[in-house]
Amino acid sequence: MARVWPLVGRAEELGLINAAVTGADGYRGVVIAGAAGVGKSRLARRALADVHPGRWESRWARATASARALPLGAFAEWTGDGTADTMSVVHGVIDHLSAHPAGARTVIGVDDAHLLDDLSACVMLQLVQRRLAPVVVTVRTGEPVPDAVSALWKDGHLQRIELQPLSEQETGDLVATVLGGSLDPMSTRRLWGVTRGNTLYLRHLVEQELARGRLAPSPEAPGLSAGVWVWDGPPTVSPGLADLIGAQLDALPPEVGTVLDVLAVGEPLPEQTVADLTDPEAVEQAHSVGLITVDRGGRYPVRLAHPLYGEARRAQATPLRQRRIQADIAEALGAMKDSDVRDLVRRAVLILESGFTADPVLLTEAATASLSLFDPELAVRLCKAAISDSAGYEAHLILTVALTMLSRGDECEQVLTRLLDQPLTDGQLVDVAYLRLANLLWILNRPEDAESVLREAREMTAPHGALAGGLAIVHAFKGRPIDAVEAAQAALRVPDPPELSQMWALGALLITLGDMGRTSEIAPIAARADDLMTGSPRVSIVRLPFSEFHTRSLRLAGYVHEASAVTTRIYDETADGTGWAQGFPSILLGQADLAAGRLGAARKRLEQRFTSVGIPVGYIPTIWYCSLAQAQAMSGDGTSAAETLCALDTWSRTTVPYLRPEFFLTNAWVSAATGATTQAIALAHRGARSAAEHGQYAQEVMCLHTATRFGDFTTADRLHELAQQVDGPRAPAAALHATALAAGDTVGLLDASRQFEDMGDLLSAMDAAAHAATTHRRHGRNGSALTAATRARRLADACDSARTPALTEALQPSPLTARQREVITLAAQGLSNKQIAEKLTLSVRTVEGHLYRASRKTGLTGRDDLGDTIT
Repeated sequence: MARVWPLVGRAEELGLINAAVTGADGYRGVVIAGAAGVGKSRLARRALADVHPGRWESRWARATASARALPLGAFAEWTGDGTADTMSVVHGVIDHLSAHPAGARTVIGVDDAHLLDDLSACVMLQLVQRRLAPVVVTVRTGEPVPDAVSALWKDGHLQRIELQPLSEQETGDLVATVLGGSLDPMSTRRLWGVTRGNTLYLRHLVEQELARGRLAPSPEAPGLSAGVWVWDGPPTVSPGLADLIGAQLDALPPEVGTVLDVLAVGEPLPEQTVADLTDPEAVEQAHSVGLITVDRGGRYPVRLAHPLYGEARRAQATPLRQRRIQADIAEALGAMKDSDVRDLVRRAVLILESGFTADPVLLTEAATASLSLFDPELAVRLCKAAISDSAGYEAHLILTVALTMLSRGDECEQVLTRLLDQPLTDGQLVDVAYLRLANLLWILNRPEDAESVLREAREMTAPHGALAGGLAIVHAFKGRPIDAVEAAQAALRVPDPPELSQMWALGALLITLGDMGRTSEIAPIAARADDLMTGSPRVSIVRLPFSEFHTRSLRLAGYVHEASAVTTRIYDETADGTGWAQGFPSILLGQADLAAGRLGAARKRLEQRFTSVGIPVGYIPTIWYCSLAQAQAMSGDGTSAAETLCALDTWSRTTVPYLRPEFFLTNAWVSAATGATTQAIALAHRGARSAAEHGQYAQEVMCLHTATRFGDFTTADRLHELAQQVDGPRAPAAALHATALAAGDTVGLLDASRQFEDMGDLLSAMDAAAHAATTHRRHGRNGSALTAATRARRLADACDSARTPALTEALQPSPLTARQREVITLAAQGLSNKQIAEKLTLSVRTVEGHLYRASRKTGLTGRDDLGDTIT
């Protein structure tokens, strides 16, 4: 771990300071303003050190509250013996500060200039006005400043820079540099959320968590790269950090402290609510000294200026006082006339934590609302509290929805089966059947049991049409799209269908219409599903998986830009989610990045923990690990891709049926990345056959085009057939690519490349251009080959240095045939001739023949030497 914390994210500010100090921009120095702990002093010292070392001599003074009582206290080092009169001493200090060796210049730094006494402030102003030396000054935002200091920037002598805290990305980069390894994105988000980019607070927190072992390298685990640092600790305030914050907070009047205490428990709050619970003048004072912020445009505008202020105040509060404040805020929220779901949830939590008796109906309503806020963990907590206070059916129902979202499938099934022992109406029996269905299908991956639940429900209830939506989603899950569409349409024709029936019918259509290539029909289905989930807190949380169904269908058709737009919107809507709701949007963004060819971003999104307690099971690891393995494989990282594929087998015991073509496709990419191109083509064809057998024609297009990208010449006829029946730009572009590759038509290959680039699929565009380069070279057109290869390389660079079989062949021309290159690749990995023969379905003698002819062509004999020709 680095012993010294580097300066990260301040390059622009350093450039501005250097220009101001050297006079390049007409200023005589710079004022660095910012909140406490934001890094002003560190930046100023670094700036002084960077100003042409050897040609400048720097001097540093620091103002303090204790020295402020002494005339020239900040410059006591340069005041001499103090026997002269005051003005003589002032002139002497100015002379000492501005003196410099011959051939050099002086630059002066003054830290915390808002604490300067009047004479010291006068000295600094004289230095600037008389152009005796440029100065670099730091001041704390919100503090009163001597007139002589404020004149430095108000009169235009110095440039003022408002130093902002580090961004989330800069915070992650800084901590990663200090740790000497990557920081898990979820940990980055949590660290930034606690420290808000304040470097002083960040340093104290990181060093404390390192010492306590809560910030540590992760073990090697599926979905999380070995050696990535993870923070799982609560945001506690260390003694050192408490002292730093306490120095600012402890001297506050009691009334201002009360304002902070109320916000520490219940922020954000309306300004009037804070004033009613505390004192209006104290609120104004807290705001004037920068301890709280007031966003006049917000519904709840008043917050603490920094999250750690709340941690510090809560740590000091007695349990009795904290419970009283919680109860007071809960009462105030309950009295608000225009309250919303967030108020409801906060009120319930405050009542629960205060120890006061909570109405189980309120707790159940708040649990339902927490689902709409994508917080199933909180929903579970509230439901269990309500049930302990004798809440009935609705609380149990919401509990099972939350447990399903958290992949606690066995616990969910237990709750639901216990519900069946109670007297239930037909409508309630239908709801229980649907919730068991969702849990068995998507979490426990037991589709046969899910179908049995539907059959049992038909026997127990009268409204059989109300279960048609469940039948539709079962058909969709099992890869029976035609049956799924028929059942879904029937479910939606039922008068006043149950909410859950509508939900699963619409979900089935989002999956199957995309699989079948009927993407033009999806927009109204997606809009109807969004309206349903937006208007129903109970089912709103499934917007995340439904957005995956939707965007997957768009990507299959080639609407890559449109899919990215949907993903971005969903991510923005769920940005404040916790736990599960943080992990799933990252998967969605990773899928969007992968489809667009942003492989580095895709891997960063996907190579992380799903939640702090691990990952779910069933459907989620399938979509997650397939995307991750493909991103790794397309980057040329075959080893990591193979490990991810093994992790998928560990976490998901059986392949999700409708995703079987995607599973074969992923295996194909992993094989290609490890050099087994023949096997990769065969796997892509297996995926295509599976898709064709089930009417998943858009998936068939994707599989056949992948085989084409691996160099297969046999896919053109079928892709042309599919292009006539599948919506979207992908199928025609894939058919053109396959036809041109088989015919050696470089014009067609480059046209296909441009079509893929226009739709946003840069990786496919890259491979088509790479095939054009290889085809040109094969015919001796080296100039045209270079042009096409340059296009392929440009696209590869845009894809974060992608590495696919087509690109490798285009950029590394050799006398070897594709089969010889494949055999050499496997031999270089240490496989024996027998193992290579088994992997490629060849005889051992054939493998030996390929190695012999490759040796003759290259003049090399050893396996390692041959392997060097293709690396």
